[in-house]
Amino acid sequence: MLKTGIKKELMFFTRSFKMAGIIIAAVVLAVASPLLMKLSGLAMSSLDPMDIDNSQNGNYRDVSLQVNINDEYMSYGSDLDSMLSLFEDENLAPLGLISAFGDLTNTLLLIFMIVTMYSAGGELKKRSMIIPRNAGLSTKLYVLPKFLVYPFAAAVFAFGGVLVSGLVTAIVFNGVYEINMGSLMQVALTAAVYDAFIVTLYFTLGLCTARAGIATIILYGGSAILSVLFTSLGADKFQPFALKTMAQDILMEGEADLINLFGSIGVTVLLMLLCYFVTIFVISAKRTDNRGEEGIEL
Repeated sequence: MLKTGIKKELMFFTRSFKMAGIIIAAVVLAVASPLLMKLSGLAMSSLDPMDIDNSQNGNYRDVSLQVNINDEYMSYGSDLDSMLSLFEDENLAPLGLISAFGDLTNTLLLIFMIVTMYSAGGELKKRSMIIPRNAGLSTKLYVLPKFLVYPFAAAVFAFGGVLVSGLVTAIVFNGVYEINMGSLMQVALTAAVYDAFIVTLYFTLGLCTARAGIATIILYGGSAILSVLFTSLGADKFQPFALKTMAQDILMEGEADLINLFGSIGVTVLLMLLCYFVTIFVISAKRTDNRGEEGIEL
């Protein structure tokens, strides 16, 4: 029965261009950021001749810039040349990876949730599972395939997206920025675990409420709020939202707190298991009849 359930979820996921659409979105998001960073660097470098001409004509403009990186303020001179140093390839390359990571853990998740709405509560809302459940389909065999197929797919897409982004960065910034494969694999791992966690939480909310659209809105907006809230409270270790911060630190500094990294991954996996059991409990407690009335037996 479990094998049949997995085949059914894969059939729903692969039909109507759903999986292919998500794969294309992941590749586009992974490739776009490094390319845009490279183009922005080329555009800014074209300002150098203009700066020289203006200074010779007495039209030199004094510019100063202060940037906050990891809570440390860094000043970049008092002229345009110093400011333009921010747009050198060695600075833009890690920023391109960070931007791609952000897209793969935000925009891609939104696309994923929109595409999988039917499986994440749409079936229950349309009462398509009344006959299968009355025919003996247990709640465990109904829920487990969803929690195996979709979080795993999200993890694979995020992991592959980060690797593709790293490959593109190595190509477009060839000879300027050297990517540490160990660090890139760590970033890919954090993206995979984070996306799998958000998708798991999404299916928990969607299946428990039979309102996948509401779950999408709550998670897309709430995840950003929770991330800022945890950071402001100093709870930046051993929790799922710390994974995104650690990925940025790895890309900018080239190293990570491995205890915090694997501790956060462990806590995230435990929370995913908790979501699975909560989903089974809530769905099992619901009473569904053919009149479409639903309630929870206390």
